[in-house]
Amino acid sequence: MSITEASRFQLRTAMGQILSEEAADTLMELLPPVGWADVATKTDIQHLRDEMQHLRDELKGDMHALQLRFEATLEKRLHEQTKWLITTMIAMNTVMLAASVALSKLI
Repeated sequence: MSITEASRFQLRTAMGQILSEEAADTLMELLPPVGWADVATKTDIQHLRDEMQHLRDELKGDMHALQLRFEATLEKRLHEQTKWLITTMIAMNTVMLAASVALSKLI
């Protein structure tokens, strides 16, 4: 049986007749508006904490793996760019040297 607002109101009215109105209000404040099966226990909360910690650790591991892949890719690309830049500079210097030698023979 699920607890409805109507059944809570009936209980409050009956308790108000047996006890004082103030005592009935206090009693109703102590009772949850849902069934006791729906109330989280300390064990439920601990299980949730454990699950969240597991997910946090898993996320940290995934982020670390992503960072390592990113760093490896960046290092690879920088290495390729450096090789290309050095090769281009050597070629440019060779052309400049050849042009200088050819120009010096003309003079």
